[in-house]
Amino acid sequence: MPQPRILVADDEKEIRDFLVDSLQPHGFDVQAAENGIQAVDIIRNGHIDIAFLDIRMPGLNGVDALREIARTKPETQVVMITGYCDDNQVQEALALGSFLCLLKPFKVQDVLDLIDVLHS
Repeated sequence: MPQPRILVADDEKEIRDFLVDSLQPHGFDVQAAENGIQAVDIIRNGHIDIAFLDIRMPGLNGVDALREIARTKPETQVVMITGYCDDNQVQEALALGSFLCLLKPFKVQDVLDLIDVLHS
């Protein structure tokens, strides 16, 4: 089975770079977006198996991006990431089909374990 194609969408460059730099050595094809609009465009125009979306991003937030992804590319697995425990947004994301919400700061192994579960 080929490695999944992954998208990381976060307005914090450090988080995007951390995930891209951590996942690429494991053989994953990783793309990055700095906001929800870019994330939706990348997913709509290509094939992404797993998307990690920050809940709070300027422009189009992660929950609204998830809503659009679920509508246009429901086969894309989505994991929300957040530095905030905003129960309403987390619950909304889970109701829209997010696999789970990963709380920052997280470890690379947590992300790798999630990818294994989602891609098996």
